[in-house]
Amino acid sequence: MGVPGKMATGSASVGRSILVVDGDPSVRDFLAGALRERYDVALAAGVDEAVELIGASDFDLVITDLGLPDATGLTVLACAKSRDEFVEVLMISGNATVDSAAAAVNNGAGSYLLKPFALNELRGRVEKMMAMRAFHLKSLMLMKDSDLVSPAVKGHVDDLASLYHFTRKLTLTLEISEVMRITLEEANCKADAKFCTIEVCLPDYREIYSMPQAGEFDRAAQGGVFVENWADAFVGIDKERFQSGAVPHYVYRGRRGEFSAAAAYKCLNFPLVVTGKTIGSLTVWLAANADIDERRSRYLHILTSFTSPVIEHVYLDLQTRLQAKTDNLTGIANHRYFYEALEREIARANRKKSVFALLLADIDDFKAINDTYGHQTGDAVIVDLAKRVSENIRTGDVAARYGGEEFGVILPESDPVGALAMSKRICESISGTPYAGAKHEIPYTASFGLACYDGNNPVKKDELILSADSALYKSKTDGKNRVTVAELKG
Repeated sequence: MGVPGKMATGSASVGRSILVVDGDPSVRDFLAGALRERYDVALAAGVDEAVELIGASDFDLVITDLGLPDATGLTVLACAKSRDEFVEVLMISGNATVDSAAAAVNNGAGSYLLKPFALNELRGRVEKMMAMRAFHLKSLMLMKDSDLVSPAVKGHVDDLASLYHFTRKLTLTLEISEVMRITLEEANCKADAKFCTIEVCLPDYREIYSMPQAGEFDRAAQGGVFVENWADAFVGIDKERFQSGAVPHYVYRGRRGEFSAAAAYKCLNFPLVVTGKTIGSLTVWLAANADIDERRSRYLHILTSFTSPVIEHVYLDLQTRLQAKTDNLTGIANHRYFYEALEREIARANRKKSVFALLLADIDDFKAINDTYGHQTGDAVIVDLAKRVSENIRTGDVAARYGGEEFGVILPESDPVGALAMSKRICESISGTPYAGAKHEIPYTASFGLACYDGNNPVKKDELILSADSALYKSKTDGKNRVTVAELKG
């Protein structure tokens, strides 16, 4: 067990202390040996020890394993951040996934390191994070002494500190919604705006995010303000598409308080540009008789220069993650994503004591279609079924290609009555109209098995799937082209 606090360890100095949390004694010893030459190092074997040390001492960097004997490293991360928002946290793991890395970064980890790692890689990462920490501490000292300097210099120091805090928050997330929230919040504060908007104009994404400085702005009223000022506010989204509802519009709540509407608005547009390419814009909405000075305008230009590449990156990251979880033939979710989504829905239902439904579907006599018309036409029928399923489910539902010609649909917050009605609608949409190909018109049907999950009577994932699959088999044996409801016992 290491000693907490700012211990004197030769060359180590105040402001350079590290807490190492790992359940493996050999890893703790390795990290301590690698770092003690330059830093004060305290050691903890698990969450309880770490929480105790964090409560008693000020650490500049916390290095924690993701998997600990008594809990997860995310608990250590949360504890460290609750004591000091700007403490550096390096998460390490031997079995990380994209989702676990995202969870760590989104909760404030400054970096992520996979085992096994090289000593030089560790030291380089620690040096970088300690440099960021030192910059933060020096910024605080400047702010403390800024009353002694001229107002112009003080304003410049204030802006530097604001940009530092903003970029730190911005780069500690991989989630699009959080990037937008952080950016809109900062723009509202600096511009003293009524509200701010961000439009995204990427090849596969056209959407708008908005946030008032305080309270809530009625979505319909805000849409009216958009339309009245469209030419000044947006650079790449078509007004008619927005009015038709084809452009997603995400609205955040502002700070505490009530929204104060203006009689009329004017907007200032700041393009989001990456390597000469406009990917959207940030728009500041002011009362018609208000304005912003040169300093605030300059700050917003700098802010967008920081934000633009981050926005592009998170959308590319989203695209990559979606592609990894998308079926190449149908374009809907693949087998892997189906299981991940089902596990999340079970956990949510157990936590909230809510219900959801699982629907499995299988094309009837699919071998005969392949044998008669060929595999290319068979693939086209699979794509057709995926399209019909997608057209008959809600936005929050998950449709996935479960296997060959079999599909799975997860219906959150669906009770047995609603889930059965939707399942019958899907079944009828398939049987009601033949598939129309270039050479053939092919009538086909599908059979369905429906299982409803109740968080008050939880069962295991495999048991839920087996119940839906058994109900699907019964639909097949009872004549096909029908929905059978499973009797699932908790």
